Amino acid sequence: MFDAVVLADSARARQVLLGLTIAERGKRVATRVGARRVLVVEDSATDLTAWAAELGDADLLVIRASDQMVHMPLVKPLLAAEGARRIAVGPDGAYAGALYAAGTDRDEVLGAIAADRTAGDFAIAAAWSDAERVPHGDIARHPVTTPAEKRAAQKLLLRILIKPTEDSPVSKYIYRPLSKPLTVLLLHTPITANQISYFVGLIGLFGCWLTAQPSQSYLIWGAALVFISGIIDGCDGEVSRLRLTSSAFGAWLDTVIDEVTTFTYFVAIGYHTYLHHPEWWVAASIVLGAACYITNVYGIYYFCIVVLKAGGSQYYQGDLEIFESPEGAALRPKHKPPSKAPAWVQALGQWALYMIRRDFINVAALGLTFLDLFEVIYGGMWMGGVIATLIILPEHLRLRRQLRELARRGGGTRYVAV
Repeated sequence: MFDAVVLADSARARQVLLGLTIAERGKRVATRVGARRVLVVEDSATDLTAWAAELGDADLLVIRASDQMVHMPLVKPLLAAEGARRIAVGPDGAYAGALYAAGTDRDEVLGAIAADRTAGDFAIAAAWSDAERVPHGDIARHPVTTPAEKRAAQKLLLRILIKPTEDSPVSKYIYRPLSKPLTVLLLHTPITANQISYFVGLIGLFGCWLTAQPSQSYLIWGAALVFISGIIDGCDGEVSRLRLTSSAFGAWLDTVIDEVTTFTYFVAIGYHTYLHHPEWWVAASIVLGAACYITNVYGIYYFCIVVLKAGGSQYYQGDLEIFESPEGAALRPKHKPPSKAPAWVQALGQWALYMIRRDFINVAALGLTFLDLFEVIYGGMWMGGVIATLIILPEHLRLRRQLRELARRGGGTRYVAV
């Protein structure tokens, strides 16, 4: 248990960077990492003595936000360390603007801050020669004492939007470049991430309704709106990460809207196809495809909720095995030996995985609507859904057997990511 003091006794702390003042960002960082109470020291009127009197047994975290932008990687390594005295340091080993004190050391820190609210933390960092020096992580802080430094700090902070292990080439080169400027604009408005998600859902569903109409012009506009909703869909997560307001509800809201929009677009493009080819087998294929999609969503999110205990279809692991962990029997992804296939075959397989992702489908569908190739859109989505079911359904049934085996051994559902 710890409380936090955010040092913001400077006019620079009131500068706005990506929608938040430097001081407010420091406060949100302290809150997000688990501080019980947070005191922002903005001027001499801040009653540090009265606040300290209620500290109790809590340790103390100090974050300097008077002349630098701070982010989570500045303090997370500090909290993971174990020393009674801890100082965050940069790559050069110098004090980085965050420190942690336990026990009686808290009083020394508070006394130094009370004596000099501008540089008291520097005095402590210099005096604590025996403190544990903890290197901070990436995208942790940046000075904001000049306009050039402020621009550089914003550029650094925007790097948290990059997801190198999750973004496909379509997201990296099309969606992210389009969503990022819109995110920066939204950060300066009162619009919340969840409100963006609701708006995305409305646009996407309206696009699906247009797609279900018989005309090509409506087909094009429907695909365009679904594509635009995909761009804006990236903004809700980006806004929440930059504002430090991410929540489990927001993550699940985003996921549910994505899945509902994709499912509805499949049904809409199927119905559009049926209007032009009113055959019984087309209608039957829509029902089969919808059933496959529901099966896939169930299998994927059963794993996410029951095993992984986190959302996001990108984290799905289907090929699991039971192994003996120190805590007992658990599940983990099955080890796969390196592929012996030629490099071009592996690259082709990777691109095949990219092509069944929502972002690629939206872009491809938009292009194909201009050629009125709605049959290709529907056929591609239908085949992707059926093939996915042939993979996911057996994996789900195997997972159910594995969970029963874990229960038979008397253990819970433990999952160890590799």
